[in-house]
Amino acid sequence: MNPALTRKNIWTVAIRDYWWMSVFIGAYFFVGFFIWGGSKGALGSSALFLVAAIFGLAVHYAVHWNRQLPQVLMITAHLALGEAILAWQKAYLPLTDYSRSGIPEPRDIIVFLVSSLVVGAMCMFGGLWGALIGLAIHYAFIFDVHEEFSVKWIFPILMVLIGGIVASAFRRLDQAYEQLEVLANHDNLTGLFNRHCLDAEFDRLQNIARETGRPLLFVAWDLDDLKEINDSQGHAAGDAYICKFARALEAHVRKPSDARSGDAAFRVGGDEFISMHLDARDGEKLIARVHATCPSVSAGWIPCNTLTLDEALTQADRALYENKEHRKKKVVRPLIRRLPPIA
Repeated sequence: MNPALTRKNIWTVAIRDYWWMSVFIGAYFFVGFFIWGGSKGALGSSALFLVAAIFGLAVHYAVHWNRQLPQVLMITAHLALGEAILAWQKAYLPLTDYSRSGIPEPRDIIVFLVSSLVVGAMCMFGGLWGALIGLAIHYAFIFDVHEEFSVKWIFPILMVLIGGIVASAFRRLDQAYEQLEVLANHDNLTGLFNRHCLDAEFDRLQNIARETGRPLLFVAWDLDDLKEINDSQGHAAGDAYICKFARALEAHVRKPSDARSGDAAFRVGGDEFISMHLDARDGEKLIARVHATCPSVSAGWIPCNTLTLDEALTQADRALYENKEHRKKKVVRPLIRRLPPIA
């Protein structure tokens, strides 16, 4: 899908929120240990988690991710780092970092609960492998396997289940939004962009053309004989004719697009289409390529680097009308020559 029209999906928002929440949690523990008068180990380990969270947040905003996997791997690695820090804190920090009395229960409860939440988050973002890594670290270094059976034995597994349920809900909701987006931005019959997308795509392509000094053409298309086909052969044949032209427009005009450029084609009415083309200076060559497949179509083109969308539509429609009149005269004149003389 064209990047200009792509929304921020649910996973992108969740990943962004994760990094912000991690920064907040890291700052909370670092400031908490500082105010408490914690040891250097407590301050250093909390600072490590905080710095890693700030780094992840900066990378999230600096890099335009095209795939979800690198982001998931970064989050899973950060969560695994958090689990390792918890295990190290439980093993090496003095008890006075957690309570004035120096008893282990406050430390054990805090470390256990935070570790369980981390395991759930690893399942949510990292899936099955994230859950397995988190549970392995938890039961190997956090949980005391010599304890009597209690809710602490199954609580991390419950967190894994909750993380899996949330991840599944995110995926289903994201798929639903993606389907709604396709319906909202694309013409149902042809699959081309619809009029709703024209404003955003016009601005995007025009900005690219201005930044790079590349030409940008704006072409208006109109099917000449759609009404006659509908009247003589039915609307099903008319729809097939519209789809045939749309495929010709895609095959002969629209180029593969990347994150910054690429042509765009739109169906803006029953028999009306718009297309925009970067790096194209001669509209006649583009029109000729489409005419090779669909000759019964009129077109008008204009360069639109400095025009507003309304100006581009007005001038392209004027050029389209002139082209349509010219095509009618080319058809009528041979007919006049073939008419028999009046007796």
